[in-house]
Amino acid sequence: MKAVHFGAGNIGRGFIGELLHNSGFEITFVEVDKKTVDYINKNNNYDVYIINDNYRKEIIDNVCAVSPITDEAKAIEAIVAADIITTSVCVDNLPKIANTLAKGLKERLSQGKDKVNIMACENAFYATDMLKKTLMECKDAVSEADLDAIGCFPNVAVDRIALSTEQDGIRIPQIETSFELVIEKNKLNDPASQPIKGAEYAENLGMYLERKLYVFNCGHAATAYLGYHKNLPTIFDALNDKEIYANVIAAMREAAVMMTKKFPFSMEELETFIQKILKRISLEDLHDEVIRVGRSPIRKLNNKDRLVGPALLAQEYNLPNDHLAAAIAAGYLFDCKDDEQAVEIQAFIKENSIEKAVEKYSELTPADALFNKVISAYNNMK
Repeated sequence: MKAVHFGAGNIGRGFIGELLHNSGFEITFVEVDKKTVDYINKNNNYDVYIINDNYRKEIIDNVCAVSPITDEAKAIEAIVAADIITTSVCVDNLPKIANTLAKGLKERLSQGKDKVNIMACENAFYATDMLKKTLMECKDAVSEADLDAIGCFPNVAVDRIALSTEQDGIRIPQIETSFELVIEKNKLNDPASQPIKGAEYAENLGMYLERKLYVFNCGHAATAYLGYHKNLPTIFDALNDKEIYANVIAAMREAAVMMTKKFPFSMEELETFIQKILKRISLEDLHDEVIRVGRSPIRKLNNKDRLVGPALLAQEYNLPNDHLAAAIAAGYLFDCKDDEQAVEIQAFIKENSIEKAVEKYSELTPADALFNKVISAYNNMK
């Protein structure tokens, strides 16, 4: 069986690549970084280290890599031959891979190939739907009818801590043993199939996507922004600060209570989920920097994303959201000079005001109770 995976970063090699390999697939990575392509092709394998298993080394073999920039024809050839196609390039980069994937799917259709499962394994709601839309709008656009004739587009929920360390100029993935990959089973080419071992196959993917984004990612981002505000370098350091820990778990619980109103989750199972997440992200060996977790704040402060999204839903259900509001405020204080989105937000605040920034980036207005809570928390923290 053959797989094509777009993106050979930490998630690509350390999470999806490992699962595809363990499911029996030969993998072709489509990757723009030449060093990574050369590294994978040198021995047609790569290393992964398991953080919470004494840094045990795992060798992922039967792999190759191709650059869509210098050798797009080979990427297209791999797409035509693939039994499954996946991505992990960051949702903002889906338009950058769309043309190559579109060309491959057109060629696949012209050769009369079978339908193929295509899954965007990105940290966003319904990322595969977003990928499909991008394929219909890119330069080499494919019509929806043709996409439906050649592909199936299940959405997925992804969850694994996948970091990396540098060896000889190459980023080597470091992962933890636990993970969650939930696949929308009714959109698979064969809904009874389970193409990726270890994944969970669900009919109601929405509840898992929201639990991941609005509880896990919410707590992770809150930790990063509150930790950054206190000049703490890592997630481990931040969660070892008693005040930050109390605020983070309170924000996660506010989100969790909201989830029990919207979905058939019990508070008991969500509390177990919260404790499991906090234990995972607070491992000292992760050396996970708050700057990494807090990056791209424009996306993370969007009104549908991990902080504002659950705060608005809590407001809708007349539930508390004060700790979520404080986490949002901390996001607006994230002034990392190496993050383009943080630089943009800080420049906008300086030129216009925090009030205008919250209106622009989180789409909240003074008529929203949440708006006033965020502004108040921001001013208190500043």
